[in-house]
Amino acid sequence: MPNASHLFSFAALAAGLSVDPSLPSVRHAQHLLEAHSWTQVVRIDNAAVASPYPRTFYALIFQFDSILWFYAPMDGTQSLSQYTGQAEKDKANLGPLLLAIDPGFTHWTRLPSSDETPADGLRLQNGCFIESIMLLFRELERGSPIENPLLLSYYVLLPGGIRGHTVLQFTSGGRVRIIDPDWPTRTVTLRYADPTDAMDVALRIRWDVSRARHFPLREFLKHGPGVYFAGTPGSRNTRAVPPAAGTAAHS
Repeated sequence: MPNASHLFSFAALAAGLSVDPSLPSVRHAQHLLEAHSWTQVVRIDNAAVASPYPRTFYALIFQFDSILWFYAPMDGTQSLSQYTGQAEKDKANLGPLLLAIDPGFTHWTRLPSSDETPADGLRLQNGCFIESIMLLFRELERGSPIENPLLLSYYVLLPGGIRGHTVLQFTSGGRVRIIDPDWPTRTVTLRYADPTDAMDVALRIRWDVSRARHFPLREFLKHGPGVYFAGTPGSRNTRAVPPAAGTAAHS
């Protein structure tokens, strides 16, 4: 499993060591995000003898909330940066960050962008984190009144381990609204929920949540499509990315 010492993860635990046919899903994720954020597809050759990742697979690195993130279809999205506010520095030196996910990631290659358009209606494998970001873009394009958009990631302890999910949260008309990427046409209104308290909101979605966390989406209210948030190179406003409080979880 991924090294969770400094990572947040939102997907199913992976298994198996065969070559992973992950490129179509990774390209789809890039296609969804590239108009709004910096993205980079990488091919990773995994040298680890025992690893949840295949020997060779593809992943998407993208920028969000002043850090870089790592999406791989077999186990979803997790943070790649170790500190906030250093995204530009991290882009130039991905190697140590990839090794922190798995020590077998000793060789990797950047792939150029592709003009190929994914089929309509295709869902990302373990993609709830990215799909929830895309739900915000959809609502903004519709002209929906959106205040304080957030990703809400919550975790549930089940017999098979910790499982998690990410949804879009925002406020409209003074009420907390939730759109789940598993039911993207339905908006749920949560009465009396505290929009600033991730656990309070998550427990109104399901009673057995063990922990929850918010990730702000305000940066996407300031930049239209094609103008991605690049952050400030060399910013001194840095802090360590907090440690995860459990194992990886599925979307």
